[in-house]
Amino acid sequence: MRGKRIDGFPTREQALRDFFKAWTPKEKIELVPLTEAAWRIIARALFSVNTLPVYRVSSCDGIAVKSSLFEKGMPDYQIWREGIEFVRADTGDDFDDAFDAVIPIEEADLTEDGCVSFISPDVEVACDSNVRPRGSTLREGDLLVKQNMPLRPTDLANLAMGGISMVPVWKKPRVAFIPTGSELIPQGGRPKRGENVDTNSVMVWQMLIRMGADPIMFPIIPDNPSELKERLAEALSIADVVILNAGTAKGREDYNYSILGHEGNLIHHYIAAAPGRPLAMAVVYGRPVINLPGPTIAAFFGMDWCIRAVVNRFLHTPIQRRPRIKGVLMEDIHSTPHMAILCRLNAVKAANGYELYPLSFQAMSLAQCMASNAMYVCDVGESVRHKGEILEVELLRGEEYLEMPD
Repeated sequence: MRGKRIDGFPTREQALRDFFKAWTPKEKIELVPLTEAAWRIIARALFSVNTLPVYRVSSCDGIAVKSSLFEKGMPDYQIWREGIEFVRADTGDDFDDAFDAVIPIEEADLTEDGCVSFISPDVEVACDSNVRPRGSTLREGDLLVKQNMPLRPTDLANLAMGGISMVPVWKKPRVAFIPTGSELIPQGGRPKRGENVDTNSVMVWQMLIRMGADPIMFPIIPDNPSELKERLAEALSIADVVILNAGTAKGREDYNYSILGHEGNLIHHYIAAAPGRPLAMAVVYGRPVINLPGPTIAAFFGMDWCIRAVVNRFLHTPIQRRPRIKGVLMEDIHSTPHMAILCRLNAVKAANGYELYPLSFQAMSLAQCMASNAMYVCDVGESVRHKGEILEVELLRGEEYLEMPD
């Protein structure tokens, strides 16, 4: 009896290496306003054009005084006049050059008419006391942010401080997604016999946004070779990356991978990764085209390891690691050592740590698997993870959502 071929395919790592040898993205930089730059990836290091403070300033709220008046001890401050012997000085503010020290307001009392009624006898006053010098915040030429970093809100504040108003960032890759299948109907419709809901478009759309891409979503395309070719050509004319969804296995209407081989350079078809091993990679007219499998969990896996790597290559960033926890495996996980296998799990906070409950794609509904809160990939070479093992898993929801069992 002949079974499905499960060995001899390239690993995910090898497939990506081969793919990236065959295709190099064109680097595109755009300038965006500082107010729109949050979480964008900076394309080059930026340096301050400002020196702050421009001159010296007070480091606290208080009164600025002449330190020379304190050289022989506490002066008779009750005869002081504002503007002559002292002035008010607030945190970060400049003050008149006639004064060179600041007494914190906690160490001095002022009357309603602005006279000094008390100065703590313990206060020490010397030249530059409680005074921040020029350039103590930053100086012209100081590094504000390194290249290829995501811009956090604190980085934006740093750039504003340094005098930067327009920011050079890597242009988001435009990624076209084309769902294919004569059986598909749009979300919100009620499927009839022989029909299925397009569940992948909404998932892929949001995953692309989270990855930092600019998604272009196509309507459902039926399994018609000439129409598929037309839509592929249209997508290639407007996008940096094209994702064809479905039509990549060996079904009667699986045309997409053969179209890629005819129209461009098919780098790989079938990868040692499941679910979704019939994933295909091609370069068509100099652009990367990925043919993701149709089943939702397989499309998710392909998006996670393949499309994420493609988008990150455009943005010059490493793959972001999800939060991870270690827990006790509550059931065996069986895998084939010939390929990487995605396992979805439910992680549950227990009295002494975390318990991990693997979900079987065969035994559980797809909805149960997709709703799970953790994942683990059994890598090539693994055959079983035993009940009772301590396993590190990736969280698909924050650790704060892991609840005690009922």
